[in-house]
Amino acid sequence: MTSSNDLQSLLRRIEKAAARLEELSAERAEKQSAPASGAAAAAAADDKATREYETTVLPLVTRLVECSDKIGGVVGEQARAVQRLAVAQHGFIALAARTKKPSAAQLARLLEAQQAEIQQAIRLKDSNRPSEYFDNLSAVAECVPAFGWVVVDQTPVPYVIDAKESAEFYTNRVLKKWREKDPNHAEWVKALLSLLRELAAYVKQFYTTGLTWNPKGSEVEAVLSAAPAATPAVAAGAPALPPPPPLMPSSAQLEERGQVDSGSEAPGTRGALFAELNKGGGVTSGLRKVEKDQMTHKNPALRASGTVKADDSSSSTPAKAPAGVSSKADRPPRMELVNDKWVVENYGTEHLTIEVTKTKETVYMYNCKGTTLDIKNKLNSIAIDSCQKCGVVFDTLVSQCEIVNSKSVQVQTRETVPSILIDRTDGAHIFLSEDARDVTQITTAKASEVNVSFPFTTDRLDDDNFVEHPIPEQLQSVVKNGKLVTTVLEHTG
Repeated sequence: MTSSNDLQSLLRRIEKAAARLEELSAERAEKQSAPASGAAAAAAADDKATREYETTVLPLVTRLVECSDKIGGVVGEQARAVQRLAVAQHGFIALAARTKKPSAAQLARLLEAQQAEIQQAIRLKDSNRPSEYFDNLSAVAECVPAFGWVVVDQTPVPYVIDAKESAEFYTNRVLKKWREKDPNHAEWVKALLSLLRELAAYVKQFYTTGLTWNPKGSEVEAVLSAAPAATPAVAAGAPALPPPPPLMPSSAQLEERGQVDSGSEAPGTRGALFAELNKGGGVTSGLRKVEKDQMTHKNPALRASGTVKADDSSSSTPAKAPAGVSSKADRPPRMELVNDKWVVENYGTEHLTIEVTKTKETVYMYNCKGTTLDIKNKLNSIAIDSCQKCGVVFDTLVSQCEIVNSKSVQVQTRETVPSILIDRTDGAHIFLSEDARDVTQITTAKASEVNVSFPFTTDRLDDDNFVEHPIPEQLQSVVKNGKLVTTVLEHTG
């Protein structure tokens, strides 16, 4: 017969065993739920980023479309391309929050909708050069690559800011041209710059080191196979367009790194040349035989005339140049660093970027027409010689910016420049930053139509308001007390 003490001891052992079983069950449940909770937390954070894009970025895009519609025409059409781009990017961000990181090929397919709209915005600018709104179109074309931050690792925020600063060169021109004529353009500029500022702030808040994917999400291939003809971004509102060239890296980015050889030929042309040279002795088989009566060293009359009549029956008669193509060879464009001097010459309507690495470097820009040059970082000096309708944007100069023998040149500093010299130039517009406004000295000689614009407010948050002042061109001199006294003629009214 069991005693009461033994029974109580048995009950205590049963209670301890039950408690231990409960502890083990709780620990097992906690371990099983931990990964799911972590994934849920990550998904919740990414969903917050998606919602923030919807509530902050997309309304500003809508505002840009509204301001563009007030201007009308191709400006409104380009703004709708930006809107489709932003909607597609919103869908792309939402997709990244729920899927694992895709392969390079899968990522290219997912980016097709955004690529297409970026290229469309740029095409609208390129195909409407005669438009009176070309500066508006150029500003948007310069800034839409900012939406490519989704494929920029480590430093997406500076990428967005650089695009905004490139656009500001053209928004300043818009303000100059339309401020007095049409106030809708000033509102349009504010809408565009506000969008870019908010986009940079959004990227800084959620994706400082680049777009993140969900490591515990579903496979991207499942999404792509479910809609092979259209990515989720396309379904979100962007039209299906033929895939353009890869988004990254673009030719503009290669130019920024100084990796574009302006004199390079197409690979097919170069390959054909090497194929001809590899013929050896057969390379001369296509040359025409020169008869004795056509040799100038044996015919003094030909030497005197300087010409040789070609054989009419010869099959090697030179082909005529295509219509609209000049037979006279133009000097090739050139952009290279020689010692510490950047030489930029003979360019047309290209947008070039120089990344300065040393403060003692200088830039010499010569014989360019319609070229926009963006110079990053601090450098010694800039010289603009014999250029027409060109624009130069730079950060900081140690010495001076010199403009000589030029026409219709615009220069903008983002930070400071001690001195600007303008000599023998017709048409120059200087844009000073707030930092440079009170310290820059401008000297002119034999110059006409020189204007200076600078912000008239000290509020850095409102950087869109510039005032423009002309530099006087006329001087009046009189003799007083045996001395020549010269004063500036100022016109009022």
